[in-house]
Amino acid sequence: MKRTLQAIAAVALLLGCGGCGIKVTKPMLQMIVSGTNKVSTAPAYADSLDKQIGVPYVENGTPAQVVDIYHAAADVRKDAVLIDIHGGFYVAGKRENNRRFASVFLKEGFDVVLLEYRVNDGQTDVSDELRDCAAALDYLTAHAEALGLNKDRMFLTGDSAGGHLALYMAEGAEDATVPIRPQQFRSKGVLLSCPAYDFASFAQLGSFSKGALSWFIGPRYNDRQWLESVSPRTFLARYTGPLFVSTCTHDFIRSQALLIKSDCDSLGRTLDFLDIQADDRNVGHVHNVTAPDLPESREVNGRMIAFMNQHL
Repeated sequence: MKRTLQAIAAVALLLGCGGCGIKVTKPMLQMIVSGTNKVSTAPAYADSLDKQIGVPYVENGTPAQVVDIYHAAADVRKDAVLIDIHGGFYVAGKRENNRRFASVFLKEGFDVVLLEYRVNDGQTDVSDELRDCAAALDYLTAHAEALGLNKDRMFLTGDSAGGHLALYMAEGAEDATVPIRPQQFRSKGVLLSCPAYDFASFAQLGSFSKGALSWFIGPRYNDRQWLESVSPRTFLARYTGPLFVSTCTHDFIRSQALLIKSDCDSLGRTLDFLDIQADDRNVGHVHNVTAPDLPESREVNGRMIAFMNQHL
């Protein structure tokens, strides 16, 4: 967990140097995000519950195309599901490292699914990540009864890049014009923690070398039409489901969350928005996921629980 926080802090620092003429190269970015690929073995409440680990959602898939399913204890179970899509700058991250985050919701009676997907490697890109997410969501829906899940009470959550993937999937579940979408899954609502949102803007940051861009965005990083086609912002106007977004003072992509709020305000649509004001730099990007025991993290996750209870 400490390595993950250090990696996030290092990315934030380098992004902040964009105006100083420093470009983040692929080797620099690889070094920084490598910590997010380390699987935490620290015990979590989730580990003590009934679970199904490494369930494949495509036939003959890769080790990354799997989900972990955790069932809440019978005495608190609400027969509702939170499906979590991890972040990691589109090139890193592991579902297992979100077990402590999952534990918060399991204690409140929600079943939790941790979704893994293939990350970008310079050949694949976010389209492949979206296809994996769509395949996983349709698998969970089609096999819900056998898996012990309620397909009619499924929420989506995602942090950072995972927020992008989660919102895009929720949009696609409603909107047939979304290019990559689940065909069977339907969402009760989507909850985003420090999300990426206007994906097309990432290729315009001016802080990355071409090698870095081609790695974390993919080989089409310079194709504006494609970037917009896989950007949640493109389809927000047609998304009608419940939406929760959190960010904080030291979220290095806070502007993305604020842009969601601005767009929702312009559209006249309801948004449950939480912007944590804190001087403590431990309360930074996706703090409620990486450090769920912080008081500010408990506030965010508490609001998420209240949001889901409201929409059950």
